[in-house]
Amino acid sequence: MSTDTELPTSSEDEVCKIIGKAVVELSITGQPVSKTTLALKLLVMADQDHDEERILLYWIARKAINPPHRFASAAF
Repeated sequence: MSTDTELPTSSEDEVCKIIGKAVVELSITGQPVSKTTLALKLLVMADQDHDEERILLYWIARKAINPPHRFASAAF
């Protein structure tokens, strides 16, 4: 079952490649690999790219590594 918000498989592959490239670049420069550093690296990579479709993929990759936070139920 497919919805309009799902990415085509090729786009999913590209997002995975982008995340992998960011991890490798962080590792090569000796930076720690964490959600924070990875998100920042993806932001820098998007800023350096001029292809609008790839820039969108960087933002999708950032969203994929930082899922929305769930708030704990407050007990009053």
